[in-house]
Amino acid sequence: MIKTFKQIPEPLQRQVLYKVGYGAVILLVTVILLFCTMEWFSVVACFVATIFCFISAFTLFRRSVIGDYVVISGECIGANITAVRKRTKMIVLRTEDNQILKVMMTNRLKKINVGSKIILYIASNMPVYEKDGAILLYSYLAIHRN
Repeated sequence: MIKTFKQIPEPLQRQVLYKVGYGAVILLVTVILLFCTMEWFSVVACFVATIFCFISAFTLFRRSVIGDYVVISGECIGANITAVRKRTKMIVLRTEDNQILKVMMTNRLKKINVGSKIILYIASNMPVYEKDGAILLYSYLAIHRN
């Protein structure tokens, strides 16, 4: 299993490890709540969140192993940032076949410079939309910035 884990791309490995880590931390909080408060509602809620994180990590791992994703690479030609915290909320990419791709950011990437190379890992069954000649993506599995 570790051998197959090392064969998947590094950004997808990171996402799987993040999800497993979140699940482990929530499981630790569940155990602490169980022994300290004995409040069953909080324990059950944390346990459900733990199960959700582990299932999400397993699903992403399985999708990565069987290759059920699409890799899109391109150059950033524009970025929209939030006014207050200066976080990137949308990037505009030009792919290698000169298509314009607008991607809504879900990660907390601080700054993406215009001209930087971006690699997106997208689920093969993810819906894509078109608006004003550009392709809109509202989610992705992982992102890698060069």
